[in-house]
Amino acid sequence: MAELQKDPMTRGDFLGFGVLGTIVGAILTIPPAAFVLGPLIDTDVRGQSDIPSGPDDWFEVTTLSEVPAGTEPKVFTVDFPVEQVYGKPEIQEESGTSSEEFVIPNAIWLSWKHEINPDGTYGQNLRPTFLDEKSDGFSESEIEEIQSSLNVLSSSCAHLGCPVRWLLREGEGEFLCPCHGGIYNINGAYVAGPPPRDMYSYDFEVREGGTVHVRHQFDSGGNQGPQEPFVV
Repeated sequence: MAELQKDPMTRGDFLGFGVLGTIVGAILTIPPAAFVLGPLIDTDVRGQSDIPSGPDDWFEVTTLSEVPAGTEPKVFTVDFPVEQVYGKPEIQEESGTSSEEFVIPNAIWLSWKHEINPDGTYGQNLRPTFLDEKSDGFSESEIEEIQSSLNVLSSSCAHLGCPVRWLLREGEGEFLCPCHGGIYNINGAYVAGPPPRDMYSYDFEVREGGTVHVRHQFDSGGNQGPQEPFVV
């Protein structure tokens, strides 16, 4: 009996099966990839944020009297309520839980702006002198002067989001990222290391009663306008 002979698989057939397998595999990975990357797509592509930042979403940080008058910042904590992008209402109803009860604590550095000398040392402190005599009841012009003189900085390094620390060196201080060595001055301006930009500044306002309020919106400088970075 003659043996049956199978047609050999050609190189073209092999490549065809490989391409087909790749296409099928890619199709099967789309749903789980979309689920995992959904929050990132919502924040970076669609411009959404998992933390509310509307006109009414302002949160009190502290009072002006708590901000150090000298060449030193002070860190405060603000609890932003979370409205998670992936916590859809239908999912919350099904599970019986709500994201409204959860918050994300954010560290915020406050200080008064300083002039920076050519050699990098700190010059004049720009803290308004009228703050020595009053702590509330400010006029509109006084509020404008205060806001133009106040640093309200995120604690997240502009490199990879690691938390920065204040480090004293030779009588003066600087912000240092302990993870990768990013360095900034008291105004949050880039000094050295891998960060591509200055520290993020919170969108903030000072009110008549002398309180400082922020919302989860950063000013990254340049022409980009307000930003809501993925790193909080």
